[in-house]
Amino acid sequence: MLKTLIGGIAVGLANIIPGVSGGTMMVVLGLFNRVMSSISGIFTKENPNRLDDIKFLATVLIGAMIGLVVFANVLEWCFGNYPTQTMFGFVGMVVFSIPSLVRSEMKEDERLNAKTPTSKKALSVLGFVLGCVIIFGMMLIAPEEKELVITSFPALDLVYLLKMVLIGFVAGFAMFIPGVSGSMCLLIIGEYYLFKSLLANVTSFDLQILIPLAFMGVGILLGIVASSKITGYCLKHFHNITIYFILGLVIASSIVLIPLDATYDMMMIISCFITMLVGGIIVVMLEKLA
Repeated sequence: MLKTLIGGIAVGLANIIPGVSGGTMMVVLGLFNRVMSSISGIFTKENPNRLDDIKFLATVLIGAMIGLVVFANVLEWCFGNYPTQTMFGFVGMVVFSIPSLVRSEMKEDERLNAKTPTSKKALSVLGFVLGCVIIFGMMLIAPEEKELVITSFPALDLVYLLKMVLIGFVAGFAMFIPGVSGSMCLLIIGEYYLFKSLLANVTSFDLQILIPLAFMGVGILLGIVASSKITGYCLKHFHNITIYFILGLVIASSIVLIPLDATYDMMMIISCFITMLVGGIIVVMLEKLA
């Protein structure tokens, strides 16, 4: 339960930052398969574990809400004062999670597909390459991030609220795909700053802020269900290719998270190495809670 709650908090934090994937955080913390199966289980007839699935997903969602609302300011302070070191902390979490992902998923895949034909192995390699290409491609087409705070929000009308549902769907769909950042997707379609500004003002309890966020929440739930159904289907019917695809997403994510435009001196290199180790240690400790 504690690991699940902490995992939810990490997922919530990850979804605030363009380039950091909530899905990757779930893989990092070993929650990905359980989340996929739980969402699928809720909509499966005669599921004896439906109540357990609901409790598990509720814990993840509560953690994500805590991460989004409570720890958003802490993360903003970290990025405001130590942006490069903070990003290397996430790099460490992703990098240290890769061996665990390879051990668990690849070993299971080899057990199920001990005599995988060469043609399928080639497709798996293509899946890995495709995962890398998607992440690198998203980084190339993403607009340059700017400090922008929206203080004047659109008037509440049907078109605006339907737009919020669509924005939420995009964010929710990307949220559970390892390597794909929901915030980055919103940045690409030009709606990230609206989402960030709405979230930053949620404690004002202004209906002009709460109502759009509620409609966005509906879209996020629809996106999560759609994403989990597609991912679950792929894992069930194309396990080998899907695992290699996810591995490509995760490995590419660990590369693109590295701030190449930062100025590195000896102190910066040492501090980044320390935060990367801290991120890795957090992952190792959370794995032991499983």
